[in-house]
Amino acid sequence: MAIKGIGVDLVAVERIERMVDSWGEKFLTRVYTDEELQYCLPKRRKFEHLAGRFAAKESFIKAYGEKLSLKDIEVISLENGEPALRLVSDSQNLRGQVHLSITHESSYALAMLIISESRSADSEL
Repeated sequence: MAIKGIGVDLVAVERIERMVDSWGEKFLTRVYTDEELQYCLPKRRKFEHLAGRFAAKESFIKAYGEKLSLKDIEVISLENGEPALRLVSDSQNLRGQVHLSITHESSYALAMLIISESRSADSEL
């Protein structure tokens, strides 16, 4: 497996909560897709989930090496609960496999991401 990029990001959950309190819907709709909001907002620990997705988006930007809008990157949950990424923008075409891990607790959320060469067309983002 040849690594094409690595990214990691740590987010204080309180920072995301302050942004939502200060900017409300404007912040949420600028950063998150509708599907991400539908997943996170009903959760009891919604700010931890929002922070985890924010960290995942930032770690992808670091690994990818190009500036993207946070909203162009969507964090999804696979059927088995594993996090994955989808590029929303039609103008972006990534050839590679994304390996993503997100963890969070009451104070912090952390995401680690590796982009490797694709093994097959099914593994491409």
